[in-house]
Amino acid sequence: MSDLRQNLLSELRDSDYRYAYAESFLNTKIAAQIKTLREQRGMKQAEVGAAIGTPQSGYSRFEDANHSVWKTDTLWKIAKALDVRLNISFETFGSLIDDKEHFTKESLQRSSFDNDPTFTETTVQIDRSVGICGGAVTSLLAGVVATRDNIANLSVRGRHLDRCNVIPVHRSIAREKRYRNYGRREDTTAAP
Repeated sequence: MSDLRQNLLSELRDSDYRYAYAESFLNTKIAAQIKTLREQRGMKQAEVGAAIGTPQSGYSRFEDANHSVWKTDTLWKIAKALDVRLNISFETFGSLIDDKEHFTKESLQRSSFDNDPTFTETTVQIDRSVGICGGAVTSLLAGVVATRDNIANLSVRGRHLDRCNVIPVHRSIAREKRYRNYGRREDTTAAP
């Protein structure tokens, strides 16, 4: 167990400390994520400020870890300016320890809507796989590209791919899966 985890497990048992630490961490996390998202998008403080109707000098306080008065409507405006959604959630104190241990710039980054894997083109990775398709074993060809709209209409040798045992994989995900023995999967790499 890490020293950080051990110290937090001990210190968070005190109620006053627990709530003060949670509030401080939340303020730091919100400010750091706002700054991280702005930088990830290559925007300047003045640009985000203009998008939310605040001068740069007023906007800069949202990237200050010591800022402690967060209004939901302002956070919504910032989320819209950075092209992400706002999520407010109640959590256990135990999850605070994990959040602190995994608090990195990378953990705060989020894709904009245009880069969200859920809404982008999907590649159906077949890789000369064997899949079960309507009860018959069909050897499929590699390199088929599909979008969510047309995957139901794709077919190989008269068999519709949406009924076959194939894997939709976003083009930026480097997972490779192979099918053997009539469709049983074997992961060849760890999940991202």
